[in-house]
Formats: sequence, structure tokens, C-alpha cells
Amino acid sequence: MVSNKPEDEASKIIEVIDKYFPKIFEGQESIQWLHKHTSQSKQIEWAAIFFEEYCRPLLTNFLGGWNGVRITKGSRIDYQRYYNWDLKVHSLKDVKGKYQSRIILNDKTAMDRIINQEYGIGFIIADVNFDFDIDGKLLKWRDKLEGRTKPHAKNTRLMKNRGKVKGLKAIFIKDESVLKSGLKDEWITIFKQGRQPDGSPRNPKYMMNLDKIPDEICVHK
Repeated sequence: MVSNKPEDEASKIIEVIDKYFPKIFEGQESIQWLHKHTSQSKQIEWAAIFFEEYCRPLLTNFLGGWNGVRITKGSRIDYQRYYNWDLKVHSLKDVKGKYQSRIILNDKTAMDRIINQEYGIGFIIADVNFDFDIDGKLLKWRDKLEGRTKPHAKNTRLMKNRGKVKGLKAIFIKDESVLKSGLKDEWITIFKQGRQPDGSPRNPKYMMNLDKIPDEICVHK
């Protein structure tokens, strides 16, 4: 039987991240770090990948633990000690400066399975204010770095240019009853993704409204 409480583990995780993850992180430096240390360097949403990849070795070095359980064939939960914790970046404002309260979580089917088979699932969330690559300089620099010559699609999302961490919080969903309560009270909803490049459907994901979550599932704020 697991003796540690989720809130105890969350506090230790956030203590490490708060101490060692940079409070301000630049796009160029972060992308260069991803190229040097990971195989996850070419995704448009570099900030979320940087947060995951930078923090995981910090946590395993200072707290022990390992990669979490499998989500889909090609991905796993970011970190597991006693509990499974996924690391998420919450962009506080969109490119137009509008506040955002929602954050996309994980594959719905996988989350259902993990919650039922494990001791629940937790999310370590970094609230971040981003500047965006309005003039396209970061995208041009990245294309040159990666040797890309093919034009980008017109609907390509603007890249984030620089992030400033404003806070860290931990959310923990302990069992199916909490998930069902979230769906009923609508602080959890289902996010339907678009199709794969080959036209096949993508699995839906859960999405959470951080402004509506009950206090009892916020195990660190």
C-alpha cells in the first residue's frame, strides 16, 4: 500500500522545479537545448516539450523515480515516483493577450485506464506568460538551424518566443469518481482533436478549466 500522500509528493516535485527550472526561458536557447539533449526538437510547441524534458532529469536526479506509465504507443506520463505526474505548461494569455483558463490534458482513453489501474493521475502545471514570435524571426532562425526549406502552411500557429513562469500548481485526480464529478460539473470537458495528416481521426483528450477546479483536487498551489 502506498504510504505517501499525493500532496506530499507534489510539494517535493514543485520544490525541485521551482528551484532549478529557469523563471524566464528564451525560444532560441530552449530549442538549442532540445537539439542537444533530446529527440523532441522540431515541434512547434517547443515550450511544453522543453518544460517536460528539462524537468524530468531534475526530478529523477533529486527525488528518484522514472518515466511514468504508457499513455499511447509512442508516449508515456512524464514522471513517476509513487504516483504518476504529467508536466504541463499553461499559457496564461493567447497571442491576442486574452486570458486563457483551459488546459488540454491527455488522451481520454489512456487517462481513463491510468486512473483505474494506478493510484490516480497528477498534473504539475506551470502558469507561464509568453511573448509570441509576431515578426517571424524565431521561425526563420529555427528553419535555418534545422535546414528547413519547405514553406510553412498559412495557418501555421505563431511560435512562442519567450516564457516567464508566474507560478506552479499541482492537480491530482485520485479515482474515477473525481473524473465523473469533473465532467458533471464541467471543470473537465472533452476536447475533440482534428484529424491526422493521413485523414484518420485523432482520439479525443480531456480538457480542464483551471478556474473551476475544486480546492480538494488542487494538492499544491
